[in-house]
Amino acid sequence: MAHLRATLILATWGLLLLLGTPGLDFLDASSLRSPDAQVAWRARVPEPWAGVGIALAQANRAWRLPAVAALTPLQRPFRVSQEWFLYRDGPSKVRRLEVRVDGDLLHRSADPAYPWLADVLRNRRIRPVVESTCGADAGPNWRGLARLVVARARLARPDAKSVELACTVAAFPGTDARIHRRYVATEPAWDAAPA
Repeated sequence: MAHLRATLILATWGLLLLLGTPGLDFLDASSLRSPDAQVAWRARVPEPWAGVGIALAQANRAWRLPAVAALTPLQRPFRVSQEWFLYRDGPSKVRRLEVRVDGDLLHRSADPAYPWLADVLRNRRIRPVVESTCGADAGPNWRGLARLVVARARLARPDAKSVELACTVAAFPGTDARIHRRYVATEPAWDAAPA
């Protein structure tokens, strides 16, 4: 029984090392595959380290990435995800929430020029709702966020006719944003709906 336990512990550590090897998570299937990429790598890195890097990329592509793809579904139920992407590159996309009341822009996330309701929407308890609403896959939280924003907008402007929540996305640093999701509430019902 002790041998079985030791074998299982060793296998578990081996799987964790395989799934979450720091540095190898950054190598995708195309890393150092082309001859041009290998020549450029050899020009930047002295031998024998250039050959070691190319061999590591080939081994990663040949056996580690398929093994990780097969074992990744096991990580979620056991909560053992080992990804090492902390502060690597910064955001590739900038997502922002914009609030318009009767067409006037009152709020834009992280924009001091449009600070209306920023103290509420940047609150540590509300911010995850804003981020999930404007994320890639909006969950059901947008309804509560829309009710909050509409209620505050009607207090700020009692004569308002419509309130729009627009989620924008742009490549970093965030210029040339496009709207990828909108929710609009209009009088008299003030029930927000996707537009």
